[in-house]
Amino acid sequence: MPLLKEGQIITDPWNLVGTGNQQTISERRVVISFEELANFLENADPSIDIGVSLKSETDAELLKPYITKLKLVVLNFPVFRDGRPFSQARKLREMLKFNGEIRATGNVLPDQYQFLHRTGFSTVEVAETADIALWHKAFHQFTESYQPSIVSEVRGKGLRWQI
Repeated sequence: MPLLKEGQIITDPWNLVGTGNQQTISERRVVISFEELANFLENADPSIDIGVSLKSETDAELLKPYITKLKLVVLNFPVFRDGRPFSQARKLREMLKFNGEIRATGNVLPDQYQFLHRTGFSTVEVAETADIALWHKAFHQFTESYQPSIVSEVRGKGLRWQI
């Protein structure tokens, strides 16, 4: 699937690893499920960059003991109207101080792209058939914001910023 960063397609350097493949890992960047994380880290080569895939129903705070060992967290949107991954991303950035890549995957719409970025997502997986120009336009559609976010941005002149 194409991977977008700031509205542009980038190469995905990560490899998804399934259960039991730990001994055969030759890649330097691997993504594993949260359920496998603790066991994987016990035996992992310290030179491997590790990413974890987190389901929307899993509390992001459960990553706290592992946060310094992770370079990527993949948050899945099972349906576009499930907003829990937005909350997970904010928690990762604001409470857990995660500085690595946060990726959105699953049922994400171009209309959500700005909000994904503003809540802490770095990259977004989109469908092979996605109109990338539409995603690019959605990312650059607004130049000011009225709500606080985790990114540095131009603030609107509305009452919200005066309080």
